[in-house]
Amino acid sequence: MQIERLISNKYQTKPFFNFLTDSLRKEMDKHIIKVFDLEANPNDITPIDWFKLFHDFDAFVSTLKDYASKNHLTNVEQFYFDLETDPRRKFFYRLSQTYYHNYFLRIHFILSNPILLNKPTFANLYKDKHLLPKITDHIIDLYENIDPNAEKFFNKHILDKFVNNLDFEPLPDELTNEEYRIYFQLFVKETSRLKAFLIEYVKQPKWAEHPEQGLSEFAPEYYQYIFEYHTGLKLNSPTDFLQIKKWGQKHLNYLLDEINRTCDRLLLNDEDKQRSVFDKMIIVGKHHTQFWSSKQEMIDAHETAIQKYRRIFVDQYQFKEFIAPNIVILDNPLLAGGYYDKGNFYLNVCHWATGNHKYSVETLTLHEAIPGHHLQLDISYHSPNNNYFTAIEFSPCNGFIEGWALFAEHLGDAMNNDPWIYFGYLQSNIFRTFRVIAEISLHVEGQTPEQVIQLAKQYLTFNEAIITQEVNRYRIMPGQACSYKIGLEVFKQVLKQKFHITDFNDLLRPELIQWYKELLWQTERPLDVFLKENGVTWSFDD
Repeated sequence: MQIERLISNKYQTKPFFNFLTDSLRKEMDKHIIKVFDLEANPNDITPIDWFKLFHDFDAFVSTLKDYASKNHLTNVEQFYFDLETDPRRKFFYRLSQTYYHNYFLRIHFILSNPILLNKPTFANLYKDKHLLPKITDHIIDLYENIDPNAEKFFNKHILDKFVNNLDFEPLPDELTNEEYRIYFQLFVKETSRLKAFLIEYVKQPKWAEHPEQGLSEFAPEYYQYIFEYHTGLKLNSPTDFLQIKKWGQKHLNYLLDEINRTCDRLLLNDEDKQRSVFDKMIIVGKHHTQFWSSKQEMIDAHETAIQKYRRIFVDQYQFKEFIAPNIVILDNPLLAGGYYDKGNFYLNVCHWATGNHKYSVETLTLHEAIPGHHLQLDISYHSPNNNYFTAIEFSPCNGFIEGWALFAEHLGDAMNNDPWIYFGYLQSNIFRTFRVIAEISLHVEGQTPEQVIQLAKQYLTFNEAIITQEVNRYRIMPGQACSYKIGLEVFKQVLKQKFHITDFNDLLRPELIQWYKELLWQTERPLDVFLKENGVTWSFDD
């Protein structure tokens, strides 16, 4: 059988989970793929598959309900079913289709990436090129018939950003072929048509009058829903957010104490040690030893780190690896410093001289490559346990996916011994923790983006442009940014309750190594499902 061929001997041990038979059921996946004519291989899914599935939301919900009325749902399927058929989902569906799930930006990610052009991903895009005009028509129709309630979410600033995001450049001719040029010509025609519509649309006076605040303008149950949708963690009521913010502040205070002590280890000047924690972070972060001498030095350091952790986790600990991680170098100021997608660790070197530092190499590599996103998703997409829903709409598994990647930052061999690496880790963790506070400030308490930007300057050492970009992200994508820190702490709570682990030095014990392997082989799932499967309770009182 295919499953027997895929599962190697090192996975054929007594499982920590008791849901293997249930999780291997693939009938709902097959049904969805057939009804909506989707790409069956999760490695080759494109934004067009997302459009096919969700553009007629009523048809999508009807299909789910019809299937559920006739079949048993797995734990993961039931969680997705409950979220997707919730009456509040349609409100966020309209927002996502008209803004923060920007089909054209997602398509351009493929079109701007030479590595993907010779793979089935581009072939799938090309065969569905006839759908590009339908995407434009769909978005325009949603705007022209926007729900009066959902309309309040938008304002001139947000719509102007959408307009500015619709300018695209093709790759040089020497990197492409005739099919690419045909597709890009049609792609630009449709993005230009949408942009022309929006330029006129945003001239309506009402957009300038709409508030800057986020979902605090709506019933509190709306933010509760989207928080649950993006973290995969159910809450009791909207009043939980008061406790969640206190929880976030407590963790933030702890991290500030830790980074204060770490800065004191790194600072040589006694006068500097008397400064505020924020000033210490600035001084340490700009230390001359942590800057690169060239882009190539930065690239070499990350390649070396990837190879080191492949030797540790793949060669030594025998984690399954189907595809070795490939490092792709970007030089684009509009993109993040590093991220992972379909076997590739994308390293952006555009700020090598000023914004990227040596102390961040270990944390970024562990998070994005091994044992973080690459190891996790490479295993997931090749596992027979993979659930199609978690591949095409991974939002309810964000907490698990990002939680594992943040947890993976603790599995390096140097964090506890090297204060520079620990400093880099703490900077990253402070950033992820602040996101929880920022989100609740915007979407529950009704603070404006400018108020949250000023708050961020007390904790984050980024420049104002990056902080502004981050806060705008929280405003337009409610719930998503909370999944990182909460996912990390759920993983730590599972280890604490299930294995009685409280010390970082114990995280690579043999029984835990085996558990990590089985955990990744069972693939990502919503945090609620993950907690229940492991018999662990969760509270924001911890």
